[in-house]
Amino acid sequence: MKLTSVEVHPDKSADIAVLGFRDPRNENSYNVKDIVGLAADDIVPQYYGSYGNSKFYNLSLSSREIVVKVGLNPNFENDESYSSLRDGLYKMISSSRTGKVQLQFKNDTDIIAGISGYVSKFEALHFEKAPEVQFTIRCDDPMLKALAPYEINPDEFKTDNMKITDNKSTAPHGFDFELTFSAAVATLSLFDPNDPSWTFDVTPTVSASGFQIGDVLYFSSDYTRELYIERSTDIIYIAHGIVPGSMWPLLFPGENTFSFNVPTSVAFRKISYYPTYWGV
Repeated sequence: MKLTSVEVHPDKSADIAVLGFRDPRNENSYNVKDIVGLAADDIVPQYYGSYGNSKFYNLSLSSREIVVKVGLNPNFENDESYSSLRDGLYKMISSSRTGKVQLQFKNDTDIIAGISGYVSKFEALHFEKAPEVQFTIRCDDPMLKALAPYEINPDEFKTDNMKITDNKSTAPHGFDFELTFSAAVATLSLFDPNDPSWTFDVTPTVSASGFQIGDVLYFSSDYTRELYIERSTDIIYIAHGIVPGSMWPLLFPGENTFSFNVPTSVAFRKISYYPTYWGV
């Protein structure tokens, strides 16, 4: 992940602080001296299955603490001072009712990823030759994610041989899709034809026929797992219809292959995912 700057964005606020990585002309007011906590230090394996017969399921991170050390570089000709720059950063952590701030990692003008959390500590070194501040952000969601979803053209995929190639992410992550039904289907199964060890099966109990013609299925295995259908003007949640033993499908870095058990009865209307990174 190539980076040139980090920006501090308080939640629902127009305030922003730009923390420069490379400033050869020494013009940026805030310059990053060090950031600790951006590596994948504590990857935790999660398992599923009965005792003694568990299968590997997923990898995740524990909550992350990011410590940012920032050098202060006031432009005295513009009436900036070390004190005013410190005050500016103090405002960054108190200008939102939610108390959340987001670090956005940028390569020039492109936002590569972001991570959100709460400032738990703010330290100021007042009497150093080159004054610095240091603040700690606790991130309950430890993954670095793109801020906007990557949209895939649904016309590119056949439901009996769907391939999604994610060359940006470095970590597994969820994805979203919408399906329309052109025939009545009792059970919908999503699986990887190259890996028979898992499947995701749904049998709705809202009607005798399960899915009906014209139903739209909304699926998400990303931020918040969701599964519901839109039938005419009704929204029907069907997570209770997930067959025991099913695994929520994820995308992994590289090529991912999926198929449906009824490929001629469903068609994609939308597919998207957020590129996700273990760390910097």
